[in-house]
Amino acid sequence: MTESEHPKQKIPTRGMNSESKKKIGEDNYKWGQLAEQIAAEYLLKKGYTIRERNWRAGKYEIDIILECDRTIIFVEVKARKPDTQDPIDAVGKNKRSNIVRGADCYLRNLPHLYQYRFDIITIIGDSNDFKLEHYEDAYMPGVNGR
Repeated sequence: MTESEHPKQKIPTRGMNSESKKKIGEDNYKWGQLAEQIAAEYLLKKGYTIRERNWRAGKYEIDIILECDRTIIFVEVKARKPDTQDPIDAVGKNKRSNIVRGADCYLRNLPHLYQYRFDIITIIGDSNDFKLEHYEDAYMPGVNGR
């Protein structure tokens, strides 16, 4: 079935009572947490060293920070249930900008310079059946012009 025959849709919440909305939110939160664990296990098996998980600096949060071959890798993990928004679309300009700002804070506090990159891991499915995609060097930080 092609995407045009079976378009991805958000779960409609209009008209739902607050308990139903709360349940969906809790399920999505749990799936997101599990997806981060799945991603971390995948990355460890690939030989990466995990330096941080859910690292925060003020309003900035980075899901996973890795090190490999003197390169620091900032990873955003996005999970979705089947037939919803493609998770890669959820890492838009504002999200990327916040990750870059957080990465800048992190890198400035290291004792020496590192190469760095920004990866995205997407997971579509559920805890029993999912597809993981790893987008290495998924985007570059913007350059501030004058």
